[in-house]
Amino acid sequence: MFPADTGERPTVKAGITLPDPSLRHGPATWRIDVYDGLRRRQPCMYGMQSRTAAKETASIELACVLRPVRASADAWANDPLPGSYYVRLTRTGGPDEDLGQPFTARIGVDVSDKGGAYATDGALAAPLVPGATTADRAKADEDAGRKTAVEAAAPEDGWSSGWWSDRWVWTLAGGVLAALAGIGGYVLTRGAGRPSRVPPGV
Repeated sequence: MFPADTGERPTVKAGITLPDPSLRHGPATWRIDVYDGLRRRQPCMYGMQSRTAAKETASIELACVLRPVRASADAWANDPLPGSYYVRLTRTGGPDEDLGQPFTARIGVDVSDKGGAYATDGALAAPLVPGATTADRAKADEDAGRKTAVEAAAPEDGWSSGWWSDRWVWTLAGGVLAALAGIGGYVLTRGAGRPSRVPPGV
Protein backbone atom coordinates (compact mmCIF):
# COMPACT_ATOMS: atom_id res chain seq x y z
CA MET A 1 0.00 0.00 0.00
CA PHE A 2 1.19 3.55 -0.75
CA PRO A 3 -0.38 7.03 -0.67
CA ALA A 4 -0.86 9.18 -3.79
CA ASP A 5 -1.91 12.81 -3.63
CA THR A 6 -3.32 15.37 -6.04
CA GLY A 7 -1.04 16.11 -9.01
CA GLU A 8 1.21 13.09 -8.46
CA ARG A 9 1.91 10.33 -10.98
CA PRO A 10 2.97 7.05 -9.32
CA THR A 11 5.18 4.49 -11.06
CA VAL A 12 5.00 1.01 -9.55
CA LYS A 13 7.89 -1.37 -10.19
CA ALA A 14 8.28 -5.04 -9.31
CA GLY A 15 11.37 -7.23 -9.54
CA ILE A 16 10.74 -10.98 -9.29
CA THR A 17 13.43 -13.59 -8.70
CA LEU A 18 12.06 -16.89 -9.94
CA PRO A 19 12.74 -20.40 -8.61
CA ASP A 20 15.69 -22.37 -9.95
CA PRO A 21 15.10 -23.30 -13.62
CA SER A 22 15.79 -26.96 -12.86
CA LEU A 23 12.72 -27.01 -10.60
CA ARG A 24 10.37 -25.38 -13.09
CA HIS A 25 8.36 -27.15 -15.79
CA GLY A 26 7.73 -24.36 -18.28
CA PRO A 27 7.19 -20.61 -18.85
CA ALA A 28 5.12 -18.54 -16.42
CA THR A 29 3.31 -15.21 -16.82
CA TRP A 30 3.42 -12.58 -14.06
CA ARG A 31 1.36 -9.40 -13.71
CA ILE A 32 1.04 -6.37 -11.42
CA ASP A 33 -2.23 -4.52 -10.86
CA VAL A 34 -2.84 -1.29 -8.93
CA TYR A 35 -6.11 -0.52 -7.14
CA ASP A 36 -7.28 2.76 -5.60
CA GLY A 37 -9.10 3.37 -2.32
CA LEU A 38 -12.42 2.37 -3.92
CA ARG A 39 -10.91 -0.96 -5.02
CA ARG A 40 -11.04 0.13 -8.67
CA ARG A 41 -8.25 -1.24 -10.83
CA GLN A 42 -6.33 1.65 -12.37
CA PRO A 43 -5.02 1.19 -15.93
CA CYS A 44 -1.35 1.68 -16.71
CA MET A 45 -0.42 4.47 -19.13
CA TYR A 46 3.05 3.05 -19.77
CA GLY A 47 5.24 0.18 -18.67
CA MET A 48 5.39 -3.59 -18.96
CA GLN A 49 2.51 -4.60 -16.70
CA SER A 50 2.58 -8.28 -17.64
CA ARG A 51 5.45 -10.44 -18.80
CA THR A 52 6.04 -14.11 -19.57
CA ALA A 53 9.24 -15.63 -18.21
CA ALA A 54 10.78 -18.55 -20.08
CA LYS A 55 11.74 -21.66 -18.14
CA GLU A 56 15.42 -20.63 -18.09
CA THR A 57 14.75 -17.00 -17.02
CA ALA A 58 16.11 -16.22 -13.57
CA SER A 59 14.26 -12.92 -12.95
CA ILE A 60 11.88 -10.44 -14.60
CA GLU A 61 11.00 -6.76 -14.13
CA LEU A 62 7.49 -5.29 -14.31
CA ALA A 63 6.38 -1.64 -14.28
CA CYS A 64 3.12 0.30 -14.28
CA VAL A 65 2.93 4.10 -14.74
CA LEU A 66 -0.44 5.38 -13.57
CA ARG A 67 -2.31 8.45 -14.72
CA PRO A 68 -1.84 11.65 -12.70
CA VAL A 69 -4.01 11.81 -9.58
CA ARG A 70 -6.85 14.34 -9.82
CA ALA A 71 -8.39 16.34 -6.98
CA SER A 72 -11.92 15.26 -7.98
CA ALA A 73 -13.78 13.45 -10.74
CA ASP A 74 -17.28 12.68 -11.98
CA ALA A 75 -19.04 9.75 -10.34
CA TRP A 76 -18.98 7.74 -13.57
CA ALA A 77 -15.28 8.36 -14.25
CA ASN A 78 -12.43 6.03 -13.30
CA ASP A 79 -9.90 8.82 -12.75
CA PRO A 80 -7.34 8.18 -9.98
CA LEU A 81 -8.16 10.18 -6.84
CA PRO A 82 -6.16 11.05 -3.70
CA GLY A 83 -5.89 8.24 -1.18
CA SER A 84 -4.37 4.82 -0.58
CA TYR A 85 -3.32 2.59 -3.48
CA TYR A 86 -2.69 -1.13 -3.41
CA VAL A 87 -0.42 -3.33 -5.52
CA ARG A 88 -1.28 -6.94 -6.39
CA LEU A 89 1.33 -9.26 -7.89
CA THR A 90 -0.02 -12.47 -9.41
CA ARG A 91 1.09 -15.36 -11.55
CA THR A 92 -1.57 -15.49 -14.24
CA GLY A 93 -0.27 -18.47 -16.21
CA GLY A 94 2.15 -21.38 -15.96
CA PRO A 95 2.37 -25.12 -15.26
CA ASP A 96 0.33 -26.33 -12.30
CA GLU A 97 3.33 -28.37 -11.16
CA ASP A 98 5.14 -25.11 -10.34
CA LEU A 99 2.49 -23.88 -7.90
CA GLY A 100 3.84 -23.44 -4.39
CA GLN A 101 7.46 -22.94 -5.35
CA PRO A 102 9.18 -20.09 -3.47
CA PHE A 103 10.07 -16.83 -5.18
CA THR A 104 11.31 -13.38 -4.14
CA ALA A 105 9.63 -10.10 -5.09
CA ARG A 106 10.73 -6.50 -4.57
CA ILE A 107 8.08 -3.82 -5.08
CA GLY A 108 8.81 -0.09 -5.10
CA VAL A 109 6.96 3.12 -5.99
CA ASP A 110 8.36 6.31 -7.53
CA VAL A 111 6.16 9.40 -7.44
CA SER A 112 6.60 12.39 -9.75
CA ASP A 113 4.77 15.67 -9.18
CA LYS A 114 2.92 16.92 -12.27
CA GLY A 115 1.50 20.03 -10.58
CA GLY A 116 -1.09 22.24 -12.19
CA ALA A 117 -0.87 20.68 -15.64
CA TYR A 118 -3.46 18.11 -14.51
CA ALA A 119 -5.25 20.19 -11.86
CA THR A 120 -9.04 20.20 -11.68
CA ASP A 121 -11.55 22.34 -9.84
CA GLY A 122 -13.09 20.94 -6.68
CA ALA A 123 -11.76 18.47 -4.13
CA LEU A 124 -12.84 15.40 -2.21
CA ALA A 125 -14.10 15.82 1.34
CA ALA A 126 -11.36 13.37 2.39
CA PRO A 127 -8.83 11.11 0.62
CA LEU A 128 -10.06 7.62 -0.26
CA VAL A 129 -8.64 5.61 2.62
CA PRO A 130 -10.25 2.38 3.91
CA GLY A 131 -11.46 2.77 7.48
CA ALA A 132 -12.32 6.45 6.99
CA THR A 133 -15.75 6.01 5.45
CA THR A 134 -17.77 7.47 8.34
CA ALA A 135 -17.35 10.67 10.32
CA ASP A 136 -18.37 8.85 13.51
CA ARG A 137 -15.40 6.50 13.36
CA ALA A 138 -12.98 9.34 12.67
CA LYS A 139 -14.46 11.32 15.56
CA ALA A 140 -14.05 8.30 17.86
CA ASP A 141 -10.38 8.02 16.88
CA GLU A 142 -9.83 11.71 17.59
CA ASP A 143 -11.55 11.45 20.97
CA ALA A 144 -9.39 8.45 21.90
CA GLY A 145 -6.19 10.30 20.95
CA ARG A 146 -5.42 7.98 18.05
CA LYS A 147 -4.61 9.00 14.51
CA THR A 148 -7.51 8.73 12.13
CA ALA A 149 -7.23 6.37 9.16
CA VAL A 150 -6.71 9.36 6.86
CA GLU A 151 -3.90 10.74 9.02
CA ALA A 152 -2.22 7.35 9.32
CA ALA A 153 -2.22 6.83 5.56
CA ALA A 154 -1.02 10.35 4.68
CA PRO A 155 2.28 11.02 2.84
CA GLU A 156 5.21 12.40 4.83
CA ASP A 157 4.27 16.01 4.07
CA GLY A 158 0.54 15.40 4.62
CA TRP A 159 -2.38 15.53 2.22
CA SER A 160 -2.76 18.59 0.03
CA SER A 161 -5.87 20.73 0.40
CA GLY A 162 -6.87 20.02 -3.19
CA TRP A 163 -7.49 23.64 -4.23
CA TRP A 164 -3.88 24.84 -4.53
CA SER A 165 -1.65 24.07 -7.51
CA ASP A 166 1.02 25.87 -9.50
CA ARG A 167 -1.76 26.72 -11.99
CA TRP A 168 -2.51 29.68 -9.69
CA VAL A 169 1.08 30.90 -10.06
CA TRP A 170 0.89 30.77 -13.86
CA THR A 171 -2.51 32.50 -13.84
CA LEU A 172 -1.17 35.33 -11.66
CA ALA A 173 1.98 35.66 -13.77
CA GLY A 174 -0.12 35.81 -16.95
CA GLY A 175 -2.30 38.56 -15.46
CA VAL A 176 0.75 40.63 -14.47
CA LEU A 177 2.31 40.26 -17.93
CA ALA A 178 -0.95 41.25 -19.61
CA ALA A 179 -1.18 44.37 -17.42
CA LEU A 180 2.43 45.34 -18.19
CA ALA A 181 1.84 44.82 -21.90
CA GLY A 182 -1.21 47.09 -21.75
CA ILE A 183 0.69 49.82 -19.93
CA GLY A 184 3.62 49.56 -22.34
CA GLY A 185 1.32 49.79 -25.34
CA TYR A 186 -0.36 52.88 -23.93
CA VAL A 187 2.98 54.60 -23.25
CA LEU A 188 4.19 53.93 -26.80
CA THR A 189 1.03 55.11 -28.53
CA ARG A 190 -0.34 57.93 -26.33
CA GLY A 191 1.16 60.77 -28.44
CA ALA A 192 0.51 59.33 -31.89
CA GLY A 193 -2.87 61.00 -32.45
CA ARG A 194 -2.21 64.38 -30.79
CA PRO A 195 -2.21 67.57 -32.94
CA SER A 196 1.03 69.49 -33.16
CA ARG A 197 1.41 72.45 -30.80
CA VAL A 198 3.87 74.28 -33.01
CA PRO A 199 2.16 77.40 -34.48
CA PRO A 200 1.96 77.40 -38.26
CA GLY A 201 4.56 79.44 -40.08
CA VAL A 202 7.18 79.12 -37.34
